[in-house]
Formats: sequence, C-alpha cells, structure tokens
Amino acid sequence: MVYELYRYNAEASAALLAAGFFCLILTFSAYRMYVTRSWFMCTSIVAIIMEIMGLLTRSLSILQPQNFGAFVASVILLTLAPSVQAASLYMLGGRVIRQSTPSDKQDVATLWFQPQYLTVTFIAQNVLAIAIQLFGIGYFISAITADVKEEAELIPDMQRAMHILVFGFSFQILTLVCFLILTTRFQVKSFDWLPQLKGRGLSEKVVRTIFYVLYFSTVLLMVRTLYRLNQFVAETTLSNSFLVTQEWPFWVFEIFVVSLIYATYLVPQYPGRWFERGGPLENDFETTAGSTKQADVEMGTDGESVREIRDSVKKAYGEFEFGL
Repeated sequence: MVYELYRYNAEASAALLAAGFFCLILTFSAYRMYVTRSWFMCTSIVAIIMEIMGLLTRSLSILQPQNFGAFVASVILLTLAPSVQAASLYMLGGRVIRQSTPSDKQDVATLWFQPQYLTVTFIAQNVLAIAIQLFGIGYFISAITADVKEEAELIPDMQRAMHILVFGFSFQILTLVCFLILTTRFQVKSFDWLPQLKGRGLSEKVVRTIFYVLYFSTVLLMVRTLYRLNQFVAETTLSNSFLVTQEWPFWVFEIFVVSLIYATYLVPQYPGRWFERGGPLENDFETTAGSTKQADVEMGTDGESVREIRDSVKKAYGEFEFGL
C-alpha cells in the first residue's frame, strides 16, 4: 500500500495566497514590536515565519508531488508554528500578571501560583509538548518513507506515531487549560486592586482588552490543537474522515484559526503598547493601597502630615506663600 500525501485535490494557489497574507501580518507585527521595543514578542515573529515557510513548502509539495522533502517540511512547520506561538502567549500572560499585581498579593494563596514562575513553568511545558509532537511527526514521516520504499508494514508504524502524537497534543491542551484557569483566577482577584490599576492609567477598557487577548488566543489555540489531534489520528489510522479527505478543514481549523490568533495581537491594541515607556504596565507594583498609605505616613509624605508641616512652618516664620 502506497501512502497518499494529499487525499484530496490540494490547491497550491490557495497556499501561496495564505503565505502572502501571513507576510502582511509579519510586517505589521515586526513593526509594532520594533516601535514598542517589546522584544519578548519575538517568539510570535518566529511562529509567523514558520507559518509562511510551511505554506510555501506546502505549495511546492502540491506542484511537485515527487518532492517528498517539501511535504515533510510543510508538515513539521505548520504543525509546530502554533505551538511556538503558545510560548508567546505564556510570556505575555506572565508579564501582565507580574506587572499588574501588587507585590504583597503575588502569592499562592491569592493567585494559586507564584507569578515569577508562571512563564518559566509554562514555557518548559510547551517545549516538552513541542518535543513530543516533533518525535511523533518524525515517526509518522518515517512510516510513510518506509511504506514508499516498501521496506516495512505501514499500519503498525502509523499506530505508534498516532499514540505519540495523541499524547503530545493532549499534553498541550492540558497545559492551555491550566493556563486558562490560572488567568481566570487572576482576573477575578484583580478586581480587588482595580482602583490602583485605574490610577496608573490602566482603564477598564484596557483591562478588558488584555483579558480578551489572553482568553481568545488560548481558546483558539485549544481549538486548533484539537483539530490537529483528530486530523493526525485520522491520518495514522488511514480513516476516511472528512478531516483528511477534504481540504476545507485545514483552511478553517488550521489557517483561519491561527490567523485569528495573530490578528488578536494586532487588533484592537498591540500588547507591546502596555509595556512601552509611559505605558500602564511599564513598572511593577510595589504594594497595595493600604500598605502604600502606611508607608506615606511613616515617611511624612501623606496629605495630613504635609499640612501639619506647612502649618508649623507658617507659625514659626510668619505668613509666606508655600508651594506645598
């Protein structure tokens, strides 16, 4: 049995058009990142480049069916690009939580986690998920190659690849669910210090935008990962599912969903704007409002202490105009 690379009439022109669209997203994203100096968003740039290269190699593999290397490259790049984008999401989420939470509230009792460890923990889990997926894709490609060369039975090798890929994608979905739960917990608790956020210029509209980006991107990544999981199961079991016998699921659940993720970072406001100089999240919180007030009293910089000092100076030196 010879494995068919595409079990439908794949359109090379559609892949080229999609690659051009992602080039526009790349241009806008790179420009926004440079202007806001938000270099932590570079993983998103890498993911977009992977999408473009994946679509170009997909087009090449359609035009040249004998070019097996192009097919392999497209599978690897298009499968792993959204996983790289997930790393950008974890970095953004960790940065938002760390810089918008008072220092005395950054504890397990309040947030269920330590903010300084959130990014590192989820990035590590994401790297592990990518490694598992890459290993499974390698097994999948190896099985196809052996079948083409008639060196081995296709189905047993495919089943091994399926088990690895199911584990890899399931692990990634679990990681995204945990991130969504912790982000939701943060939003609920952040209402306690929302007045302080407003005092820093972080309006409720901006707060809603931040959580819109975090939630929407996470859910979209989960939808896309679920699609890939079921698509690879259908591929490796040689099923006649519409996921592998028709092309539209690839464009809807992969390309369209992924493009929405990148668009979420551009509309209505680029996340780097929150952290640029003069932005609402440029600096960390030191403490909560109550603790800040107590510190002002101890230093004599609260309003009541300033008035007492002013009255004492007037009494001692007469009536002068003070700018206090």
